[in-house]
Formats: sequence, C-alpha cells, structure tokens
Amino acid sequence: MKVKKKSYAKINLALNVTNKTKPSWMHDLDMINLTLSLYDEVGLKIIKNKNNQINITCNNPSVPTDESNFVYKVVKQYQKVFKKDFSCNIDIKKNIPLESGLGGGSSNATTVLELLDMYFETNMTDKQKVSLLEKISSDSAYFVYSPYIARVKGTGSNVNIISSHLNYKVALIKPKSGCSTKEVYGSLDYPKLVHPNINKVIEAIENNDFELLKKHCFNSLQDSAMKLNDDIKETIQRLECCGFEIVLLTGSGSTCFAISNKNLAYTRLKELFAKEKYELVGIYNIKNGIKLL
Repeated sequence: MKVKKKSYAKINLALNVTNKTKPSWMHDLDMINLTLSLYDEVGLKIIKNKNNQINITCNNPSVPTDESNFVYKVVKQYQKVFKKDFSCNIDIKKNIPLESGLGGGSSNATTVLELLDMYFETNMTDKQKVSLLEKISSDSAYFVYSPYIARVKGTGSNVNIISSHLNYKVALIKPKSGCSTKEVYGSLDYPKLVHPNINKVIEAIENNDFELLKKHCFNSLQDSAMKLNDDIKETIQRLECCGFEIVLLTGSGSTCFAISNKNLAYTRLKELFAKEKYELVGIYNIKNGIKLL
C-alpha cells in the first residue's frame, strides 16, 4: 500500500549566520522560519524484502534520485537506527522549485521520515526525529514541529515557536535561475557579513510592528548569493520599484520575498512580474501562510 503526505515550503523572514561549525560545511544559524501553503506531494511504498533498495522517482528530472537526495539519506539512517531491512519506492511530485531557498528538499526528508514512522509504528518522539534529521539537513528539524512561525538556532535542532501577530501579505518571486546552497555558503566573506538582530525581529512579529520589522529583517547570505546570481539583484530592485519596504532573499536563494503595509505595492507587482519570466510568482497571507494569488 502506498501512503502519501504533503511536504510544505518555508521562507526565512530573517537569517543570521553566526559561525562555521564542524564539519566545515555546516554553519550555526539563527533564523525566523515561516511555513507557506506551497507544498510537494511525497508518496511511499514499502516492499518487504531484505534488499534495502531505495527507488526515487520525481516529476522534475532535475531532482537527484541517488544517494545525494536527502530523502535517500533519511531512509538509510532510519534503517540503521531501527535495524530494519526493507526496500521502498518513493515518488515526489515537485511544486516547490529547486535551488529556491524554500526548503523543499529538507521538507521532503522530514515527510518521508514521518511516513516511515507511521508505516512501521515506531512511535518516534519529535526529539528522536530531530536527532536523526539534523545529521542530514539544518532545515528538516523545523518541519518536524510543524509550527507556523518559529525561531530556529544552531544547526537546526533548536526550534522555538513564536506568537505571531503579523497581519500583512508576503509576495514571493523566484527567477528561473537557481542558487547552489553549497556555493553560496562557500563564498561567504565572514568579516563582512551583516548580522541581523533576531531578538528585534521577534519583538516586531509579536507586536505587529512594521517599522521595527523593516529595520531588522535581513539575510546574512544575501550578498554572497547576489554575487553568484545576477538575477537576484535584478529581482530585488524590481520589487523595490514596486514600493515594497521589505525585500529580501530567503535561505540561500534564489527566491526573493517582499512585504509592504500598502496595497499599491502588490498591485504593481501583478503588473510588473510576468509569470513566463519567473518560475514562481505568488502572494501569501503572512498570518496563516495561505496563498492569495
């Protein structure tokens, strides 16, 4: 029997790179994550044999189906932890763009772990899931707790839900070009990094303080990503021309998001951004993550 589950996207309202950790490709982060109603669909079918084969299929041919996929790594880790032998077929229907900074791969990994836990009735606690996932992706632990908005610290295992009173719309624009997370982190100029004050961002979220949010929202990865991808800079400039007061990259990119307390900015966005030039154009309710356009 095949089981299926939705695998949601997220954006980073703010992201601070605090330092590099060991292994060298890992980083300590301090970020504010917000879940969106945009989702992939993940299906899992267990085959009861001892071959331990993992077959991944996807409607997007650019998605890797080998051991480099987070989903593959999660299954292997699950088999190791629970000493289980089985093969499986995993089908991923991608709606979340690749190399977008929206956490699609990490979300898929969490979803597959939840499907395995449900199928085999291993009754994993959230802490056990996080412990397994943090070895694979710094974003996956956030999806375990399924909060709407939360502060995520360290290598992703420290997740604290925030009481949000924000009442704005957030626009998402992704140019057709993407960003390699590895390359963005690899080209960081640490002495010149901008470090947003995450405590102030939380204060703004809890008090619906737009001016405070505008002042402190930033992404430490943005300058590095813009140097690697000219389309990001152009997208940000066009969003600013629409009149958005907050315009930022999410994650390592290349998706950008914009927030305004004026409706005119969203009207201009609909006129200026042609769907055919961008892979993703959408407006979401920041209060609940539901798509409006």
